[in-house]
Amino acid sequence: MKSNFLNSYWRRWNGIIPPVCFAFLVVVMTSCLDDDQANEPIPVAYVSLYHASPNAPELDVFVDDRQVNRLEFTDYTGYLNFYTGNRHFEISPLNASNALIDTTVTFTNGAFYSIFIVNNLSNVETLTVLDSASAPSSGKAKIRFINLSPDAGAFDVTVDESSSPLFAGQAFKTSSNFVELDAAESSFVLKAAGGSDELVSVSDAELQAGKFYTIIARGFVTPPSGNNNELSLEIITN
Repeated sequence: MKSNFLNSYWRRWNGIIPPVCFAFLVVVMTSCLDDDQANEPIPVAYVSLYHASPNAPELDVFVDDRQVNRLEFTDYTGYLNFYTGNRHFEISPLNASNALIDTTVTFTNGAFYSIFIVNNLSNVETLTVLDSASAPSSGKAKIRFINLSPDAGAFDVTVDESSSPLFAGQAFKTSSNFVELDAAESSFVLKAAGGSDELVSVSDAELQAGKFYTIIARGFVTPPSGNNNELSLEIITN
């Protein structure tokens, strides 16, 4: 994240509770509550943000009218602590007053969410995915695939030179379920759905036991004039 400590501190007023602020808030509240009230946890949801619109500029993200972050294409925040309930999002070009996206997202206590900023600039929108899965088995990791390439058709993803897709026919703005793989180095290849030709790949990705990962297809298959954000794969840790 690009904010300093003071900026992070004041985010407790805008729908986000960074860990340092959460601890401070609990200390302050216990001074004026009885023992039973003081021990009640504050409801929190865990929310990550990812900028996947390949021709959108750097963006300011506001939640409940307070600035949360600034994101360039492919920036990823990791999980942030949000208050639960309805949170109002406005997303605008850097330092601009016009909102490209104005939406409300509802968060549930203890749940994990990924919010992707997707599509062409003219149709830019948010895609909210509930990150729900059981824990991996011993010695395993879990991984999923999401297609965020706005000018592409459906994709297949194969792993370690297998001829059978690990993920098949994944259309734009759709996310697979998490599947288990051995915790080891793995290579992933992106292909057109039903095709055999490699489009792009990620080699020697280290999957660690007990962790969750998302493979993201992002960028343009055919970039417009002046745009260099070509189709690529990225693996992020959830």
